[in-house]
Amino acid sequence: MGVSAILNLLLIIGGVHGFIFNVGTFLARKKVEKPIVFLNLLVFFLSLNNLQSWMITKGLVVDVFFLKHFVVPWYVLILPMFYAFLIFYLGIEKKKVPYLKLTIVIFVLELLARTVVLVLVAKGVFKEDIFPMYNAIEDAVTLVYSLFIFKKAIQLIFGSRELYPSILAFDDLKWVKRFMKWGALIFLLWSIAVLLNIFSERIKAPHSYYPLRIASSVLIYWIGYQAFFRYVVLKDRIVLRKEIREIEKEQAITNEASIPSQKGSRQEAEYQKVHSYILDKQRYFDPSFSLDKLSDELSVSTGKLSSLINQFSGCNFSDYINGLRIQDAKKLLENPDFEKYTMVSIGLECGFNSKSTFYAAFKKFTGKTPTAYQKDHTQQR
Repeated sequence: MGVSAILNLLLIIGGVHGFIFNVGTFLARKKVEKPIVFLNLLVFFLSLNNLQSWMITKGLVVDVFFLKHFVVPWYVLILPMFYAFLIFYLGIEKKKVPYLKLTIVIFVLELLARTVVLVLVAKGVFKEDIFPMYNAIEDAVTLVYSLFIFKKAIQLIFGSRELYPSILAFDDLKWVKRFMKWGALIFLLWSIAVLLNIFSERIKAPHSYYPLRIASSVLIYWIGYQAFFRYVVLKDRIVLRKEIREIEKEQAITNEASIPSQKGSRQEAEYQKVHSYILDKQRYFDPSFSLDKLSDELSVSTGKLSSLINQFSGCNFSDYINGLRIQDAKKLLENPDFEKYTMVSIGLECGFNSKSTFYAAFKKFTGKTPTAYQKDHTQQR
């Protein structure tokens, strides 16, 4: 099997995989929210573009002049769908324009322009050898528009953080930033392909597009799964945060009851003050909370704080904070109302910075994984 055959196989596999992604994500959500709609449209248009490219390369198009040369510019719609997803994911659709109308206008204009060229060729005004040049010009126009949308997305993520502070409380958007950096490589490959199609005598379409299509397919399918996963976790965390705050008083009482009795001790009173501060301010929900931060906030030396916590909680600062987090996690896992939420969202919302740290701490304190703990309580009901 040659290189071209392998690349074409990857294209068709990617296209089919994209359609499976569409079906799977729609079935996974009881309610299809707008961010999920735009995310699925992104993958759907990419899949259509790959499928169309594969059919043209394999000669599977109908051997009729008009249909043979009528290529639908699906790629015009791909990046705008991602930008629209970002707008609605961040909840700023009233503050930023997603450029959907402009995108549709450009898409329709390219369809009309190709139709006009086809009619003129059919009437003998132009020869068929005009198509490679027309395709290159259409591609250049789409590249410029996509770069415009990409620039808007970069400005949104790196320069307009003040527009969505509520989302940043749940998602640092590092996964989007990584996508932006890799996206720059995609545009470089795209630009090279356009230049080759216009100026090169040896390397023309479809070969000039192979690196671009494979790289963009991998990247966009990756962002598709990442975005879907992140959106599910985001929605879960928003609901969980409300629920956790509602059990705050009950949790505080439970925590206080677990403190060893040291009546009459001045040090015990100091510890109670520190403990109450952490509970009242819910500082243990902060994944980056540290002994140094607590020292700065209370104007107490780290040595004294460490000594108080070790003496009255029976563990070091890290285990003490994780213990408070695990108590919250256990309440959520024991409650049947939270069975539908992901373990990642529960762990993150309880103050852990990743699924792995949540699982490690939970097993250390309970001897079970969160999944096993939840399963045991489900069977007991």
